[in-house]
Amino acid sequence: MKRTPLIEHHRKLGGKLVDFAGWEMPIQYGGVIEEYQAVRTAVGLFDVSHMGRLTAEGLEAEAFLQGVTTNNVAKLAVGDAQYSMVCNPAGGIKDDIFVYRLGATRFLLCVNASNREKIVSWLFQKAPQGDVRLSDETMEMAQIALQGPRSQAVLKAVCPQAAEMLKPRQCMETQLLEVPGIVSRTGYTGEVGFELYVQSTYAGVVWARLMEAGAKAGIKACGLGSRDLLRLEVGYLLYGNDMDEQTTPLEAGAAFAVDFTKGEFIGSAALLEQKQKGLPRQLVAFELLQKGVPRHEMKILVDKQEIGVVTSGNFSPLLQKGIGMGYVLPKFSALGTPFQIDIRGRLHQALVVKLPFYQRKP
Repeated sequence: MKRTPLIEHHRKLGGKLVDFAGWEMPIQYGGVIEEYQAVRTAVGLFDVSHMGRLTAEGLEAEAFLQGVTTNNVAKLAVGDAQYSMVCNPAGGIKDDIFVYRLGATRFLLCVNASNREKIVSWLFQKAPQGDVRLSDETMEMAQIALQGPRSQAVLKAVCPQAAEMLKPRQCMETQLLEVPGIVSRTGYTGEVGFELYVQSTYAGVVWARLMEAGAKAGIKACGLGSRDLLRLEVGYLLYGNDMDEQTTPLEAGAAFAVDFTKGEFIGSAALLEQKQKGLPRQLVAFELLQKGVPRHEMKILVDKQEIGVVTSGNFSPLLQKGIGMGYVLPKFSALGTPFQIDIRGRLHQALVVKLPFYQRKP
């Protein structure tokens, strides 16, 4: 398995290490709920260096990214970031990504760990012969996520400029403890949060300083278990569960990340046709009306007839009920629609609800 530059920190903190997309990663330290509560009420620190990080640079970099991603890269000012997707010609999602504009002709792409090699190969294959330079920086650059209502105060110890200046979905190249890096106000938890990109050799120093600075704020190291629960409560998609190459952004409820006005891009013709003809299935959010925990691949039924499948599900500590997302036939997607979830042979009543399940108070 591959290991991040922070592996020794995880071992010292007693992290329970598992294989995640070929990386040895902490699923939890003290406990999933404890870490979840830290992020919702104070601040949590995640090692997300298993994610893929690519740079695209050159006079034709913007035009290239316009052609291979679904969102409108031209709308990004320097220091802006956007959620987007990379699709195949049939409109299927190869990956969901974040695009950061670092300069007029320089971009950083953050891709999923499980898709890094696939996306790197795809982008190099599609890159023109002109002025576009692609580089896979995954092993040279670490990525740390600082998330929670007290994250801004903790970040000031490492990078006061970013803590004070960045607005949601903005980024800046700056100094992290006198080391060049990138800070973005993004995350996967629904809370105020930041992601720090720094040279791998300095990742341990930055991690240790954040843990030290956050001690009085109640900071906790957090693993992938709490990260998955946090993202579900705010309705963020998980690749491999909620979407794949047989799923389109429109079916996945991510039409906001598709901009048809910018012109053609890979998959645009298929997506436009689907938009005009109608969706064969649609991702919905639901909550259980009785005690139970929905899980991935459980069946969704109406009158004992299967109408869909759960893609993500868990028990929400905040709402004290089972919540989830899944694909259903479009006629069952309206808010308030009742259906049942087959949980180990027992049918549990559920209702279609609006996302997000949880929304941070301003």
